Amino acid sequence: MPPCVQIMQCCLASLFIVLFLPPLLSGLCISQSVKIPREPRVGEFDKIIHRLSENPNARVVIIFANEDDIRRLLQAAKRANQTGHFIWVGSDSWGSKISPILSQEEMAEGAVTILPKRQSIKGFDRYFISRTLENNRRNIWFAEFWENNFQCKLSRHAVKKGSGIKKCT
Repeated sequence: MPPCVQIMQCCLASLFIVLFLPPLLSGLCISQSVKIPREPRVGEFDKIIHRLSENPNARVVIIFANEDDIRRLLQAAKRANQTGHFIWVGSDSWGSKISPILSQEEMAEGAVTILPKRQSIKGFDRYFISRTLENNRRNIWFAEFWENNFQCKLSRHAVKKGSGIKKCT
């Protein structure tokens, strides 16, 4: 039977631990799936590292998590003396960003991160800038974008006197 793989997932963040098998072995199994809570409590990342360390053969971690969770996971691995134990594969939220590894570069040594190629779509910026509340009723998120971007509320009932929030015009 081939060694197993560990997978870690979360509501907004996922972490997969994968063991790459030698070519002579066929198959791959998932050792475990671990979730990062949306609002992790103190010590949560230490528990995660302990759990991931339970299978010493599963060492490759594929992580889909936000920058802060990546940073806190690496800090927990460092506290657990796991420097060099895990091989990290980071999603595009890690990509080429330095913040997840700042002051703990040795924990991420050898990591592979993904950064998809990005390019502008011709004419999109001009189109997007031309959108208004009147000509963009189809996009259900546009009203929220408008309120956040212009710090205002669309509904008169949502504007409270003295709140400093104005009605969108």
